[in-house]
Amino acid sequence: MAKGFKAMKRLPQRCLSTVFLLGALLGFTYAAQAADMPYSQGLLWKIEGGAARPSYLFGTMHSEDARVLNLPPVVQTAFDKSNIYVMEALLDENAMALMSSTMLFSDGRNLQQILSPASYAKTVAAMQAYGMPEAALPLLKPWAVAVTLAMPKPKTGVVLDLSLLQKAQAQAKQTAGLETVVEQLGALDNLPLSEQVTMLEDTLRQLPQLERLLAAMHNAYLARDLKTLSKISDEQIAQGDRALGKKLMNQLVTLRNQRMVERMLPYLKQGNAFIAIGALHLPGDQGVLKLLSERGFRLSAVY
Repeated sequence: MAKGFKAMKRLPQRCLSTVFLLGALLGFTYAAQAADMPYSQGLLWKIEGGAARPSYLFGTMHSEDARVLNLPPVVQTAFDKSNIYVMEALLDENAMALMSSTMLFSDGRNLQQILSPASYAKTVAAMQAYGMPEAALPLLKPWAVAVTLAMPKPKTGVVLDLSLLQKAQAQAKQTAGLETVVEQLGALDNLPLSEQVTMLEDTLRQLPQLERLLAAMHNAYLARDLKTLSKISDEQIAQGDRALGKKLMNQLVTLRNQRMVERMLPYLKQGNAFIAIGALHLPGDQGVLKLLSERGFRLSAVY
């Protein structure tokens, strides 16, 4: 059991690292967007018009891959010269504790009761590969298991967003988050239990494709190709629950884009901010870049 609790302590950080991949694994799609998807090329964007000094918006991939973690010089320079680092959600001890409690059943139910015997057996086998013994597994809600399995096995636990936070703290920068942990996890935790089970079962079915999917996403990200990055999810849509995918797409991407833009405004007006959010939030007609342009900001791709 001690090994199980140790594994569970690592899970909260992974929850915020998984939103980027859930779209593909659950069949989220940008297919409705036209071939000329707005703002489809580039990861670092200069934002002007809100202050005397411009700010920068950087699209991240929640990955431990060294090719992702090693920032290109132009990105590193923009980061180093900024006064404040703003990320999707700051993680402190209180946030991590809240995430841990949110992921666990507290009403007497358990995972084994709500899954079919076959699905539970598959879940046990899959989670054991992540260092989670069966004795600890029933405590977890289905969505928490799904987001854990949607990521490769962790090595360091330091993905790009957290690496940037560590660098900001080392440089004594001001740091801030655009959302709270409750807001980020709410879209998943508020799902009816039946939809959480569907999410988990979809994820279990698609596990054999995870390695290929991750490789394709990394290649598109490193090429700064947001259009391809978005379209990778299209090939998964037939394999997941479409209604659930559409619902989560709206909650995890579209509505969050609107919220994050509103909360960026004070930092953009202040100027000289370095803002980092998942790259899939950037492109498209409902993407953060288009929403900022509609606010009157001037945007230009730097990298």
